[in-house]
Amino acid sequence: MNKKFFTTLFLALVAVAGLAQDAENGLADTYWRNDKTGDWLIGITEKQVIYDNLVWDIVAQTEAKDSYTLSISDGTTIKVGKQKKGLRSMIIGQQKPVVCSPITTSALPDYPTKDVRTGFVDNGYSITDSVTINGWMRNFSQEGVELEIYYDDIITDETESVRVKTDGEGRFSITMPLLNSMEMMLDWGDDDCQTVLEPGKSYFFLHDDKTGQTLWMGDDVRVQNELVAVKINEAKTHVNQSAFGSVDAMKFWALADSVRKVNVAELEKAMKEHPNLSQRFIDFKRDSYQTEQGRDMMQAQFFTNPPFQLPKDYLAYVSREFWQKAVKPYTLHEDFASLMDIFVHFHEPKSGTFFLEKIVQRLQQEGITVNEDPRKIANTLINISEMMERLDVLDSLGCDQPVREFTLTAKLLELIEHNNEPLDALAMSYVRKHVQMPVALAMVEQQNEKYRLDEQQDIANSSSLKSSDDVAGIIDGKQILSKITEPYRGRLVLLDIWGTWCSPCLEVLSHSQEEYERLKDYDLVYLYLANGSKEDAYMNVINRYNLVGPNIVHYNLPEKQQDAVEEFLNVHAWPHFRLIDREGNVLDVNADPSNLDALAEQLERMKSNHSK
Repeated sequence: MNKKFFTTLFLALVAVAGLAQDAENGLADTYWRNDKTGDWLIGITEKQVIYDNLVWDIVAQTEAKDSYTLSISDGTTIKVGKQKKGLRSMIIGQQKPVVCSPITTSALPDYPTKDVRTGFVDNGYSITDSVTINGWMRNFSQEGVELEIYYDDIITDETESVRVKTDGEGRFSITMPLLNSMEMMLDWGDDDCQTVLEPGKSYFFLHDDKTGQTLWMGDDVRVQNELVAVKINEAKTHVNQSAFGSVDAMKFWALADSVRKVNVAELEKAMKEHPNLSQRFIDFKRDSYQTEQGRDMMQAQFFTNPPFQLPKDYLAYVSREFWQKAVKPYTLHEDFASLMDIFVHFHEPKSGTFFLEKIVQRLQQEGITVNEDPRKIANTLINISEMMERLDVLDSLGCDQPVREFTLTAKLLELIEHNNEPLDALAMSYVRKHVQMPVALAMVEQQNEKYRLDEQQDIANSSSLKSSDDVAGIIDGKQILSKITEPYRGRLVLLDIWGTWCSPCLEVLSHSQEEYERLKDYDLVYLYLANGSKEDAYMNVINRYNLVGPNIVHYNLPEKQQDAVEEFLNVHAWPHFRLIDREGNVLDVNADPSNLDALAEQLERMKSNHSK
C-alpha cells in the first residue's frame, strides 16, 4: 500500500469519526434514521430541523442530562431521549416514540428488512401531474448553488433540464411537471446523483458538502437512497471512432450481450453484499441494462459495415428481447426514448411515392372530407401521407397506444420544424383523430401555433430582404457573390449559407441575437444565402429568430445561382460560414459563430491588422 492510500484512508476514518463524535456529544449537525424502517427521519442543525420534507427553524431548545426538547416553527415539539448504545428515542408531536440511530455514512446504510414490492407509479402519462423536491445544498463554500435536473423527453428524445438556484442558505424548492415515473439526474457541478422520481410525490434532497452525505427523505424513498448508496461498476459498449463503418453487426451483438452479462453479474455481486436491497432497485438496474443494450444495438447501424443495414436475425433479437419486453412506464428508463426513436425510424420506408388520390381516398375512409382539388393542396396531402406512413409502420410493429402516440407526435414535430411552417386545418384534423393523449396533442398544437404566429409577422418590406433581381442574368458563382457583396466594400462580411431544412443551421440561427451582441464592435455585415428553401418557410425562419436589421442581408436565390455560388466556395455541408474582407476577398479562416470566442479573436486580429 502506498502513502497516498494511507492518507486517503486516514482522512476517511477522521471524517467518519467526526460524524460519530457529533452524534455522541450533541445534536447539532446530526442526521437520524428510523432504526426499524431504515428511513431518514430527521436532521438537526444548530438552528434548524429537517423533518417532513421541510426545514423548520428551532424557536426554543432545552437540555437536561443529554435529553433535549426542541420547539420548531410549525408549533411541533420534538423530544429527544438520552443516547443509549448509540441510539436515541424521538417523539415528534403526538406521534409514538421512534428509536433512531445516527447516520454516520455518506449515504443511508442498508435498510434493515427486505422490500419485495415491484413496479413504479404509472399514471397513464398525465399532463397535469407533478413532483415537488425541497432540498438543502448544505455547507457549500459559495452562496447560491445551482442545481440542474436532467431528463430525456420521451417524445423528442432530447435531453431537457430544469434549473433551480438555492437561496443564501443553500435551500431550494421546485415543483415541476412529471409525465410519469422517470429516471432523472441531479447535477450541481462538482457531483451528481442518479434517481427516479414518481408523479404526485414530494421529496426532500440533502447534500452536505462538509460531510459528503447525500440523503433522500419523503414518501417511499428507499430506491432513491439505494441508488445513492449502492454503486455498481458498470461496463459500457464502446466502439472506437476509427472503427466507424467497419464494425461487424454480429460481433457487436456478441459484445452487447457480454456487456449486459457483466453488468448483471456486478448487480448480483451487490445483491450478495447488500442482501436487503429492494426488489424495485434490483428490477430498475436490471431493466436499465436491458434497455441500454436495446438502444446500443439499434445505434450500431450508424457504424456497421454496411451502414444502416442490420441482419434479419439481429433485428429479430432486438424486437423480441428489447422492443416487445420494453419496461413500463416507458418514461422510467432514459434510454428507451432513443431505442423507440431509432427502432421505428429503421423500419420506415427509405423512400416513398405519393399518390394524391389514394391519400384523399384513405382520408375519406377515415371520415375526413376533402373538398379541394388535391393538386392545390399537394403539400398538405404529402404531410398527411407521412403521418399515414408512420402509423402503418407502428401497426406492423405491434405498438400499443402510448408508443403510437409518442412516435407519431415526434414525427409531427419533425414535419413542422423541417417544413418551417404550420400544419393547416386539414392536416390538424387528421392529427386530432390519431393523437388523443393530452400531453402529446398539446405539444403538437403549441408547436403549430408558434409557427402560425411566425407567418403572421410581416417583414416582407424589411430592407434586410434583398431581391434576386440584383443578380439577374449572372450565372458565374464568383461574379454573383462579388455583385452581392459589392455594396459592403470597406466592411467585413460574415457569410452564412443555410437552409430551412437544415437542423444544424437552425440551431446556429437560434443563437443569432447572442452573436450580434457579442460581435457588435466589429462593424460586420451578416450575409445569409438560403439553400433550397421555400419562400414561406424562409420568411418564417427570419421572423422566428428576428434576423433583420441595418447590417443584415438575406438572399433566397434561384436554385442554379445558389448552386453556382456554392460550387465556387466548394460547399459540401451546411451550415457553411466564410469571412469576406473589406476588398471582397473570400478568406480561408475559421468563421463559425458556434464558437464565438474563437470568431471574436479572429475578428480582433483582423481589426488590429487593418488599423496598422
